[in-house]
Amino acid sequence: MLLTLNLTPAAWQLWCFSSLGLTLVMALEADLLEGRIPNVLVLLALLAGWVLNAMGPANGREGMFGYFPGALGGAQALLGAVVGLLVFLPLYWTGAMGAGDVKLLAALGAFAGPVEVLGMALCTAACGGVLALGLTVSRRRTALAWTNVVRIFEGALRPGLQGQRFDPMTQTALRMPYALAFALGVSGYGYWRQSGHPALLGF
Repeated sequence: MLLTLNLTPAAWQLWCFSSLGLTLVMALEADLLEGRIPNVLVLLALLAGWVLNAMGPANGREGMFGYFPGALGGAQALLGAVVGLLVFLPLYWTGAMGAGDVKLLAALGAFAGPVEVLGMALCTAACGGVLALGLTVSRRRTALAWTNVVRIFEGALRPGLQGQRFDPMTQTALRMPYALAFALGVSGYGYWRQSGHPALLGF
């Protein structure tokens, strides 16, 4: 029999938000100082999300953002991690996003589940776009950024094309810690859901 956490739904929700917030803060610090998100942080966050959902109080199984918060179950936590991994994986394949960012969303999916992680990804992508646009314009790197966008799409549509693939290590217009977009996007989505609004996306 699987062990259970002796927590009330409200206490369980507080543990979820605290763990999620700590993960984002540590990821942002690592991204700012080291330019990467450590695998050990992602693994620990993934494990924490699964444990909280697998062993927490069910209470209707609405998840950490629900009106009646309750653990989703271990299977839904794993599915959330898989969905989170798949959402940003195409961006990694085209060179537009680092592997650490992709894995971080998978870890967050273990907390939120397969439905909520889509909304978190959408808000994160929106914040990332706004931050990148602002930095690009302020540093006057618009022409190079546009060239990189073209290269990314050419690489995705014609993978065999030689000489035009985008190399993020040498051709990037700017270096932006994407963990900042995660912190802003996930916080914004959490505020949206806790204000009584429905999930942005679902299936």
